[in-house]
Amino acid sequence: MHSLGKNLTRLALVAMFAVPGLLVKSSTVTHAAGPVTITIAFGEQGPPSGYLDLKWWQSIVPQIEAANPNIKIKLEPIVASEGDYYTKIDLMMRSASTAPDLIKEDSFLVGSDATAGYLLPLNKYLASWPEYKQQWYPGMQSITTFNGNNYGVMNGTDVRGIWYNKVLFKKAGLPTNWQPKSWADILTAARTIKAKLPGVIPMNLYSGIPDDEGSTMQGFEMLLYGTHDPLYDYKTSKWVTSSQGMKDALTFLQTVYNPKALLGPTMDIALNPLVGNEVGDTLLPEGKLAIDLDGSWLPSFWYPTGAAPWPQWQSVMGFAKTPTQFGQAPGFITMSGGWAYSISAKSANQDAAFQVLKAANSAANLANFDVLIGNIAPRKDVAAMPVYAKVPLNPLFTSLVAFTQFRPAFPAYAKVSLQIQEAMELVMNGTAVSDAISNYGDAIKGIVGPGNYEAR
Repeated sequence: MHSLGKNLTRLALVAMFAVPGLLVKSSTVTHAAGPVTITIAFGEQGPPSGYLDLKWWQSIVPQIEAANPNIKIKLEPIVASEGDYYTKIDLMMRSASTAPDLIKEDSFLVGSDATAGYLLPLNKYLASWPEYKQQWYPGMQSITTFNGNNYGVMNGTDVRGIWYNKVLFKKAGLPTNWQPKSWADILTAARTIKAKLPGVIPMNLYSGIPDDEGSTMQGFEMLLYGTHDPLYDYKTSKWVTSSQGMKDALTFLQTVYNPKALLGPTMDIALNPLVGNEVGDTLLPEGKLAIDLDGSWLPSFWYPTGAAPWPQWQSVMGFAKTPTQFGQAPGFITMSGGWAYSISAKSANQDAAFQVLKAANSAANLANFDVLIGNIAPRKDVAAMPVYAKVPLNPLFTSLVAFTQFRPAFPAYAKVSLQIQEAMELVMNGTAVSDAISNYGDAIKGIVGPGNYEAR
């Protein structure tokens, strides 16, 4: 995503990014007659997020190594915000000396990283693994496919909606079985909280550059797709530079962050790169936030194994579907994303890397991972696994996939997303919506080039 100049050596990368005491030790020297070492890089946001990916990998590494005595696994957790993680793996994958064998990819970046030559096409490997075609939902296979090649195996997906604190709602005289039918209903509830419960943040809407893709997807796009105006028009094959839906989405955002009648968190919270952690770890469990537009993964913070165990969450927290702007059909909106594991195009041990990828994504291993992280499983048979089936709200979350939306899977998306975040931050700080849209449109024209954009 970002150009950072010359590459770093692996030694420098480990010094800069690795977590002391967290790397699983294994030989970095591969002998012809001995085991090959497969390095696996993935992001961690650090305490108090709980290093959940690391815990999962550490639990299955002995199993995989025992079944594959020719393979040793080296874990490379990268502690960073999402945006910094994207930048660091981009840097790592540029050189064979620093590229991991397996890399955790946000699904929206697969197209751009494949175009950059960082990722290995997996078609021949996946064709030899019948389980993949049989068990992964078609949408989960297509989300990592670009120009006819599949570049990753999804290990979880998600949906988005509105979490609300039923205890605070009751205190404010609001229904505890709340289901807003329009954006106006959301704002009415937030204003009621503000009037009745001083000291409580009425609502959280992710926004601005520091929260990166969280702002774009949980914030702007959830609003935009609720207007039925697109970010990218698949009928005309053009990016949209301006529309009424964009203006309405940014106007809603500006209403939430208007300092004269603030409904959202203060800027020190909203523009913190780790705002998602603060929401899940502190603000919701401590009753300091009433409404949170967020994802299906949120309860993973509150499980006994999570970063902020909260046994009471099921009785305190409610979940509502996000309505379209005026309640127009289908009435509600959600978006799905998720992460995949890919093989680096520069890996010297691609066959062995696929063996690790395949073993890690068995039904049992994936069920444990998706429960730990709070994901919706990407493969059908995981739904029947006892550890997964008993998770609260999974049936509801799965039902939302029927009307879900996905981000445009094109290389330009990452740059477009940054421009969305900049527009959001401008209106948060009082810039007129029309000016923010104008700036956004000018930037998009430069990113996608003539003939590839339109105003609506």
